[in-house]
Amino acid sequence: MSHADRMATLEAADTAIVFADLQPALVHKSRTHSGEAIAAGAEALARAADVLACPMLFSLVGVDGKPAQHLPELAAHARQANSFTRTVARPFDDADFATALTATGRGTLVIAGYSSEAVLQYLALDGIARGYRIVVAIEACGGRSARAEAAALRRIERAGAIVTSVADILQSAEPDMASPRGQSIFGIVHDFMGKDV
Repeated sequence: MSHADRMATLEAADTAIVFADLQPALVHKSRTHSGEAIAAGAEALARAADVLACPMLFSLVGVDGKPAQHLPELAAHARQANSFTRTVARPFDDADFATALTATGRGTLVIAGYSSEAVLQYLALDGIARGYRIVVAIEACGGRSARAEAAALRRIERAGAIVTSVADILQSAEPDMASPRGQSIFGIVHDFMGKDV
């Protein structure tokens, strides 16, 4: 096993978490991972972000002429200051979102979103192009087509992103399960992995 294979997936102090289009009107359309499972993965990330002091940003779109709405599992973590409703396909083309992300000073982005073949792919590729290290939280993502999602994930990985599990992301951010913070993270992982979704 190489040193690169043993490196921690991320360091909490350099990480921000971005949720893209995780909205009830969209997520229920996923054909690759159920809406309930996506919401559970996203909720675990958001709970851990609070424990790890990682900034969270939400990029949303209006659907069918209605205002953007957060998944209920994420609503408690969303504020006006960290939520951005865009009118463009690519989150980084939303100047307010891009500026807020830069202001976090974080170099690693954990990303989750719907759909993998569109907004998640744009977020990953554009983030890499801007110098961010990208980590895809696979259980908090979904797509309309298994073939399209698989192609998007291959492209994202070829560009240099890491595609991995929520458990890996959280436990690499805080590997010491004996510490108070580590115990909190382990509890979140345990809750998430115990959900029947």
